[in-house]
Amino acid sequence: MQRSFWLKFSIFNFLIVALLGVTMRYKILYSMPFLDQKHLQEAHSHFAFYAWITNVIYVLILNYLSKINSAINLKKYEKLIIINLIASFSMLGTFIYGGYFWASIAGSTTALLCSFAFFFFFIRDSNKIQDTSKIWFLAGLFFAVISSVGVFNLGFMMMSKTATQDLYLASEYYYLHFQYNGFFIFSCIGFLLFSMKQVGSAISEKQNKLIFWLLFFGCIIGYGLSVLWMKMPVYVFAVIVVATIGQTIGAVMLYLFVKKNWTNLVLKWSPMHRFVLMYAGFAFAVKIALQLGSNIPALNQFAFGFRNVVIAYLHLILLMCIATFLVNQILATNYFTITKKLLLGVKLLLLGIFLNEFILGLMGVFSIKYISIPFANEMLLLVSVLMFASIFWIFINLKSFKKT
Repeated sequence: MQRSFWLKFSIFNFLIVALLGVTMRYKILYSMPFLDQKHLQEAHSHFAFYAWITNVIYVLILNYLSKINSAINLKKYEKLIIINLIASFSMLGTFIYGGYFWASIAGSTTALLCSFAFFFFFIRDSNKIQDTSKIWFLAGLFFAVISSVGVFNLGFMMMSKTATQDLYLASEYYYLHFQYNGFFIFSCIGFLLFSMKQVGSAISEKQNKLIFWLLFFGCIIGYGLSVLWMKMPVYVFAVIVVATIGQTIGAVMLYLFVKKNWTNLVLKWSPMHRFVLMYAGFAFAVKIALQLGSNIPALNQFAFGFRNVVIAYLHLILLMCIATFLVNQILATNYFTITKKLLLGVKLLLLGIFLNEFILGLMGVFSIKYISIPFANEMLLLVSVLMFASIFWIFINLKSFKKT
């Protein structure tokens, strides 16, 4: 399996995600009666999660396995990647057509079953691996599996017409939490630590485990932050606060480890590689700070009470932190020729993502006083076009220079 092809195909999928984003932004301003906005949103989120991010993570994990132990048979993983992509494209069509119904649920179930199988195979093969990144990938894949409970519950409620507002939101946030803060973030940390190890900046076993367990339990218990609007005993709230503080300590320790090794990274990594790491790291730091702050009931009510704030927060993690980090990881595989044209596309993408986050953030802040920003939707449409154009530019300039 030529991994350079599948990584470039992931960028193509990212392009489709951006096109759906442009379409939704356009539809807010202008009439497109033949498309349902809710169905577009469902197609957008599912395709982004499975065809773009999950696919990149799967292929990069294969790359990791091939480097750490070349004796591991990767054929079974390659088949799962293909099945996941077929399921993703079926979800793209079925969600746009009719939202949640038997065909779209079948597609999402297939993709989830792929994650179960991938996790099972990785557990079995990881017995042959002694490496600090292993536990991060195991945890990430574990979170991908348990997030499925939210999707199955959502699908059941939508099919049976038994959804209540609280149950619907609790299931949706459960799925999103363990995908964003679990599967995506833990996988990215695994890639970061392995990349640093490859250039001579390996983390110690003791420090790695301490950071891992602080973030792991922080993620498990941190789901409670998403449902603070539900009535819960004081002692449960206290546990959530302690777990969030622990997660913050773990994140600070990770930052200090990277900072300690920065001189070596300056020598070994390109300026763009380092800049994107700082860019994604800044988004991760803001995410951790917002999580810590959301323990304050008034702030939590604000965060989940305004749609613009929720969208800004989700984009902060998915775009500014995870997507940029993964694009950086794709370029760092040495499968592609890094040209000035390619780097221009990356710079424009970073600019587009920053502007998108800035406008959404402003809309969120001003919505406290119910003030609308003039031409905000027009600006967001232009920014979404900029992101689409930059991803297209990256795609056409992403050229493989060696077979893998």
